[in-house]
Amino acid sequence: MNLSFIIARRIASNRQASFSRFIIRLGTLATALSVAIMIISVAVVLGFKETIKEKMFIFWGHVQIAPFNPNPTSIITPEPFKLDTGLIAQIRTEKEVLSINPFAVKAAIFNSPTTMQGIKMKGVDRSYSFTGNNAITFEGKAIDFSQQGYAFQTIISQSVLDKLELSIGDSVFVYFVDPEQDMPRIRKLQVAGSFHTGMEEVDNSFALCDLRLLQRISNWGPDAINGYQVNLNADADARKVADDIYQKYLESPLSRTTIEELYPNIFNWLILMNTNTYIILIIMAIVAVINLTTALLIFIMERTNMIGILNALGMPAPEIQKVFLYHAGMVASKGIIWGTLLGTALCILQQYTHFIRLDETAYYMQYVPIKLVAWHVVAIDLCTLGICVLIMLLPSIVVRKVNILKALRFK
Repeated sequence: MNLSFIIARRIASNRQASFSRFIIRLGTLATALSVAIMIISVAVVLGFKETIKEKMFIFWGHVQIAPFNPNPTSIITPEPFKLDTGLIAQIRTEKEVLSINPFAVKAAIFNSPTTMQGIKMKGVDRSYSFTGNNAITFEGKAIDFSQQGYAFQTIISQSVLDKLELSIGDSVFVYFVDPEQDMPRIRKLQVAGSFHTGMEEVDNSFALCDLRLLQRISNWGPDAINGYQVNLNADADARKVADDIYQKYLESPLSRTTIEELYPNIFNWLILMNTNTYIILIIMAIVAVINLTTALLIFIMERTNMIGILNALGMPAPEIQKVFLYHAGMVASKGIIWGTLLGTALCILQQYTHFIRLDETAYYMQYVPIKLVAWHVVAIDLCTLGICVLIMLLPSIVVRKVNILKALRFK
C-alpha cells in the first residue's frame, strides 16, 4: 500500500473551498492552456511546412535530373539532351520513386489585348498529372495530347489569367524567345485550364504546355528534353534518394538537383520556422512550470499543520514529500489532459472548417494549415508531465524544513 499516494488522492478529492485550491485551479488552467498552445503551435508549423513543400513538389517534383548547371535555380538549361527510356525504367525501380516525367522549359511572353506577361513555359507529356489537391487547385481541362503534331493548348495560373484578363477557353498569343533566333516565334494557344498554388514564385513564373510544342519551336528532335522530374514518396529523403540515383544510374553530364537546391530561400525560411516552434514550446513549458510551482508552494504553506501531524505520527520526511509530489503530478496530469483535449479539438476544427483565414499574398495559403501527428501530442504530454514533476522536487523540499512544533501550534 502506497500511503503517500492515498493521502495525495484524498487531498485532491477534497472539495472544501480554500485559497490554495483556487491557486491550484489557476495552475491547472495555466497548464492546460500551455499544453493546448504547444499542440496547436506544432500542428500549425508542421502543417504550414508540409503545405508549402507539397505545393513545390507537385509542380516541380522532389528531384530533377538534368545536365550539370552551376546555377540550378535558373531552371532553364542551354542545351537539351536525348530522352532515355532505359534510364526512366531504371529510376522507376527505386522503391521511393512514385513517378518520373520528362520536361522542357523555354522563356516566353504572353500577349493579350490588355497586357503582356513574361513566363517560363514548362513542356510536359501525357505522363504528367494535372490533378489538384489541398495544396494546388486545378480548373478546366488537361492538355489534349492526342492531337496530331502537338496540342495548341496551355495551362496558366489563375493569377496570370487575371493579369491578362483572360478566362479558360480564351486564346492567347505566345512569343517564344530564343537568343539564337533574331525574331521570336509566335503561336496562338488556347487556355485549356488554370492552376493556383498561392506562391508567386510559381504562379507568376510558369505555365504548362505540350512538350512537343517546345521541341518544335526550338528545332529539336522528338526525343530532346531539358530534364526529368522525379516524384518521391511523402516520407522519402529527397537528398538521399537523389544521391542514390546519381551513383547508380547517372553519367556525365547528367546531374541531380533537389527542390531544396532549386528554391533555397523558401526552404531556408521553412527551417527558420523550427526556431519559432522551439521558442514557443520553451515559453509555454516555463509558464506551466512557474504556475504549478507557485501553486504547490502555496498549497504546502497551507498544509503545514498536516505536515506536522504526519511527522508526529512517524511518517518520514521523504514520504511526506512524496505526498505533495503525487498531488502535483495529479494537478499537472489534469491540466495536461484538458489541454490535450482543447488543443486537439481546435486543431481538428480548423482542419475541417478552416475558420481561421490568412492573407494568401503573405502566407501562400488561404487558411491556417494543420497537420496533427499523434506521437507529437503524446511527446508534448509526456515531456510536460516529466518536466513539471522534476521541477516540483524543488518546492517540495520545503516539507523537510517545516518545524514540527510550529506546525502543531494551534491558535
